Amino acid sequence: MAEKTVSVAEVFDSSPVTSSYQLWVCFLCFVITFLDGFDQTMIGVAIPKIAEFLRVKPGVLGLAMSSGLVGTLLGAISIGMLADHFGRKWMLVISALIFGLFTLLTVLISSVAQLALMRFIQGLGLGGVIPNALAFGSEYAPTRLRKTFVTTMMAGVPTGAILSGLLGAWFIPQFGWQSLFVLGGVVPIIIALLAAALLPESLEFLASEGKEKVLIRSIVAKIAPDLSKDERVEFCPTQKKLPGVPVKNLFAERRALMTILFWMALVGAFWLGAILISWAPTLLHKSGATVVQYSLAFAAFNFGGVVAAILVGRLMDLRNPFRILSIGFVIAFASLVFFGWFAGVSLLTAVLLLIICGFFINGTQSGTMALTTVSYPVDMRGTAVGWAYAVSKTGNALSAAVVGYLLTLGWSVSKICGTNAFIGLFCAALILILQVCVAAAKRPATSL
Repeated sequence: MAEKTVSVAEVFDSSPVTSSYQLWVCFLCFVITFLDGFDQTMIGVAIPKIAEFLRVKPGVLGLAMSSGLVGTLLGAISIGMLADHFGRKWMLVISALIFGLFTLLTVLISSVAQLALMRFIQGLGLGGVIPNALAFGSEYAPTRLRKTFVTTMMAGVPTGAILSGLLGAWFIPQFGWQSLFVLGGVVPIIIALLAAALLPESLEFLASEGKEKVLIRSIVAKIAPDLSKDERVEFCPTQKKLPGVPVKNLFAERRALMTILFWMALVGAFWLGAILISWAPTLLHKSGATVVQYSLAFAAFNFGGVVAAILVGRLMDLRNPFRILSIGFVIAFASLVFFGWFAGVSLLTAVLLLIICGFFINGTQSGTMALTTVSYPVDMRGTAVGWAYAVSKTGNALSAAVVGYLLTLGWSVSKICGTNAFIGLFCAALILILQVCVAAAKRPATSL
């Protein structure tokens, strides 16, 4: 019989340095989030050729693109909740397999309706991949490095966007648009098989189920060997499982305002990102850039995002994360304003400004998602991140639609960027309010 209990959080925090096993888990989750960025850019660069193949105008494919967003929203919400009940590992594997298989099947389409169906089912898988990867990876991180882990995993998104754009520029002219979807389908399937074979289950999930004690001890042995050798120790979940429907718990125990504010901040953060993810090439072309120039500048934006995703999390772990994010949003506001003013001056100016925009816009985006991930009890983390990710995607959709409409009205690049940039200031204010709400939600009820 166990003489003492040790929580899962204590297992990770007891190790003086992060084990290679934890880094391996983080890397696999990074590779999984890579799929999001790869898909976003892949469909963007392939749309003109798909339209030619189906003999329709690119605008007609808007419905197909929207179906992918709907699938992502439903997948993020439903699979996130399923993961809290059935475990994160297998939901990750299933999601990646769904995404990979239906990306691969896209090469067989012969109509817009078939493309819409493929995108919808792909979206279901993709929506389940990102929230579960972030929730999973955060659970394998020590408390002192948790935000660093999450934002580093989020760096997979801009990394995927860079590689997809570069590969698309070479694959599509050489082998046709189908080749990019073959690659985009095979890679997730390989990742899913690797995850099934090499990724452990969430320790929090195993401990909360009270089963698989031998498996729990074997995983602990790879992280904190001394603890695993002590037969007197029994491993328990960090927090007690909350009763009731998981999504209802997002609004219980003083979490309602916190949840709403997180959702608003994420919509704003993803809105800012989508301005340049969706429209940077168009805005630069409007400012006089050539195809090669705006492609290079777009890669610079994503490069800034990769660097930011790694550094911002570390800063958040070392300093007050709310202050870091609020300052980041203010600078994101300024950088987008300056991009609007000076993007047409020269290619070098555009590249430098987009690196800065990528750093602060993507950095605050990934940082806000990291803060969301670690602000909820572990037993509802999949649900919390799934809903947050789904809601944040509405920011992408709304931003793309609004900027497109403003372009049709003939707005200048500086006016479009300057007006939308104020969302950064709004998000900075939300983050400061969130600091109070998160602290209140974490206080025991008896302290009221």
